[in-house]
Amino acid sequence: MKKKLKFNFFSILFVSISIFCIAMFSVSLANWLKNRALEFENVLEDRNYHIVVTGDYENAMFLSQVFEGADSISANYNAIVELYVPQSYAQNETLQHLFDYVSFSNADAAIAFFPQNEDISELVMPERKDSQTIPIITIGNYHPQIPQVAYIGINYSEMGKKTADEARQLAGRSGQIFLLQGDIGNSTQNSNFMNSFYSELTKGYDSVSPLHIIDSVPQELELISTYSIPSGQNTVFITLNEYAAVQTSQILSAYSRLHTDIICVGNTEITESLFERGNITEIIAVDPKKIGRLAISEIFEFFALRHSNNYLNAEIQVRKAER
Repeated sequence: MKKKLKFNFFSILFVSISIFCIAMFSVSLANWLKNRALEFENVLEDRNYHIVVTGDYENAMFLSQVFEGADSISANYNAIVELYVPQSYAQNETLQHLFDYVSFSNADAAIAFFPQNEDISELVMPERKDSQTIPIITIGNYHPQIPQVAYIGINYSEMGKKTADEARQLAGRSGQIFLLQGDIGNSTQNSNFMNSFYSELTKGYDSVSPLHIIDSVPQELELISTYSIPSGQNTVFITLNEYAAVQTSQILSAYSRLHTDIICVGNTEITESLFERGNITEIIAVDPKKIGRLAISEIFEFFALRHSNNYLNAEIQVRKAER
């Protein structure tokens, strides 16, 4: 009987301590959240402008870097920048829902990513509580029918030229260059990229082009046999999308006779991971942080002058992995 009472005493003590700890943790968490909310409200009170960066989850990494760039100069304009992006594919929202949040937050302006296949036929632009339309800087895909302060896009001709320059440098005079089939944007953007890329790449070659366009990367012996490539020769592979980059890096990891490099055009969370591990040699893409800074300057030019540049080209950067 005494054993049972002793056991019950310690059980009750353990449960009591557990409840006390949980209660203390809950109170601490509530205080932390309250203080964080108060800090954000205090910042909002100290700043005159509220800018929201928004878009879908698929472009979350890109948008977080746009946000970082915008936030880095926000104090210069007495503004606060907020990033509003779904936390997962499961929580992904339509552009209309994202715009509804911009309206709900009563933002002064927004930087919004427009996906390529988004249906915008019935899109309602965000408005402030006083019914004024909220100025929008658009990035991603250009839709001329959208009432936007400015669009920050990509110069695909310049991107094609840069890609060709980098490929020639890696391949050398006698190397081979393989372009994986794929689209880099819509038909016009893809055409601008390819025309510029091919023109720059073949400059200076009288007859034989070093370029081969392939659907997928073959095994090493098959590639050597098909294209008569001597052992040790520089071989450059160019990918235009995430799938091709992943496939190419996996197959090339088994190569041993050729010196291989991968140029990835465009960047995602997965290709960034491959780049950091050294599986991708170079990434050619726009600089999202500079897009953020450019968007903020355009917003405040619009506030000051009530007009802005309609179409701007983002700066293209070449990032090279450490060897």
